[in-house]
Amino acid sequence: MADVKIGVALGSGAAKGWAHIGVLRGLNRIGIIPTHVAGCSIGAFVGAAYAAGKLDELEQWVRGFSSWDVVGLLDLSWRRGGLVSGEKIFKAASDALGIIDIDQLNKPYVAVATDLYTGQEVWLDSGSLSDIVRASCSIPGLMEPKQIGERWLVDGAVVNPVPVSACRAMGADLVIAVDLHGDVRQAVAEPVRLTNVSSQVQPQTEASATGFMDLLASGKELVNEFADRFSNAATAQPNMLAVMHQSMEILEQRHKRARLMGDPPEALVMPRVGDINTMEFQRAGEAIAAGEEAVLRIQHQIEAEVQRFS
Repeated sequence: MADVKIGVALGSGAAKGWAHIGVLRGLNRIGIIPTHVAGCSIGAFVGAAYAAGKLDELEQWVRGFSSWDVVGLLDLSWRRGGLVSGEKIFKAASDALGIIDIDQLNKPYVAVATDLYTGQEVWLDSGSLSDIVRASCSIPGLMEPKQIGERWLVDGAVVNPVPVSACRAMGADLVIAVDLHGDVRQAVAEPVRLTNVSSQVQPQTEASATGFMDLLASGKELVNEFADRFSNAATAQPNMLAVMHQSMEILEQRHKRARLMGDPPEALVMPRVGDINTMEFQRAGEAIAAGEEAVLRIQHQIEAEVQRFS
């Protein structure tokens, strides 16, 4: 096994992404040690900690999160390109993990981002690790873009939600990919009944607008509202953030399927984290357990692929 270069492609998924910690734990438990790491969005965040040998520190940090802690890390900003600046949380992460530059990493590592203006997929493998991860995690509309050089970068999930191709380009012989949305079933098409729509739209629209403004004035309600609005409920009148997020989610899932069909990984790990909403970062324990369990479910497949390449 030692001669096989094993890449791990860690996909996007916001708070679901703590499952990546469990996946890496599960792989270690069955004797599989990835040698190459590619990450997108939250996958870039966890992947950086793993490549730096700081997975224990990251797990300890995120397991201590409460909903109030999440609120404290949200630096709201109305004057820029997103609701949240993002500088506060990534400064806290850098301080907690003690990682400064990508040259400090112990394994080959790439974070995937998207050039906001050209639409190009950008692979980041040098420079400030905090800036690199921050760029890959910049969910459009929610977190403001990150400027690196002359590029304005946003979430890599826009172009490559599960970066198998980046792992292969780094030289991995086989790739284990992690899809955080694998347990969410989406219908291709569904008929919609428009009964009584006109009588319902106006009151709910007004309530949504005023409710959102009230939301910004409070603390804990912010996280709770994000969690509710970004859930899979299909009956509530969506607010602005819910529309933006769900539309991106649909595009991302369609694009992900096409990418994985064109360049399938040797093994695909799908943690059951569909009930963890976008901003529920305080549910790290559940996500980590789901990630480890997902590896054990396909342990024989992973071991067979590694043996085949050996």
